[in-house]
Amino acid sequence: MNPMIRKELNLRMRERRGWILPSLYLIALGGVGALVYFMATSQPLSRPQGSDLGVMLFITAAYTQLVLLLLLAPVFSAGALTIEKEQRTMASLLTSLLTSFQIWWGKFAASLLFVMLLILLGIPILSLAFAFGGIGPWEVGMATLTTIITIGAVGAVGLYWSSVFRRSVHATAVSYATIITLTVVTFIIFMISMSTYGRNGVTWTALPLWIKVPLYLNPIFFLTSSFATPAELYPEWYRCLAAFLILSAVAFSLSLRNIRKSGESL
Repeated sequence: MNPMIRKELNLRMRERRGWILPSLYLIALGGVGALVYFMATSQPLSRPQGSDLGVMLFITAAYTQLVLLLLLAPVFSAGALTIEKEQRTMASLLTSLLTSFQIWWGKFAASLLFVMLLILLGIPILSLAFAFGGIGPWEVGMATLTTIITIGAVGAVGLYWSSVFRRSVHATAVSYATIITLTVVTFIIFMISMSTYGRNGVTWTALPLWIKVPLYLNPIFFLTSSFATPAELYPEWYRCLAAFLILSAVAFSLSLRNIRKSGESL
């Protein structure tokens, strides 16, 4: 194992937040699911069918999980390299036998593995929809895979900002600004483009590609596209997948360049 991964995982699991965050995460996710269930079944006259309730619970849990992880991801990635700079251990790390790629991969993998632990803990809550019907293993698997890809890309971006700044608070703030840009600003750009397009009642498939492009970097839209059947995943889910993979690759290459520049400046 990469010694950086072993070191980071040991530190994370020994910290108090190593068990506090998973506990709070499960409480929030389970609380939202219970709230939706009781709100849907509290009125006997408008009580939904079993399959409709299952779909409602699953979609709510999937979106809640993504939002929670988007809020937690910068906590683990944005301070990965800045903490080394603040503790003045970056010079020792860069002069060790580890290459720049091994340093980056160790920090990235450690942060992603902890987030994947949270995703793994949330799968039983997503699977509660099986008891009501309307949802199968395909939907749960695609939602989980899409969430992992999204959080991986956000983690790579957070690690890039960590390689740019010297203080964790600055890297974390810019990482959250990036998440807001991906989730809110892209949707605003899409709505503005729709208003300038000026055609009412047009279907999604009939929209020009230039209007859809901003949404391909939107994590909420990426998760929404994963709810489609296998035959309907193309092209929207695959386009979102390509966009997030490109974002991850750009963040990785820039982070690696910054780490190497840090070594040259020693």
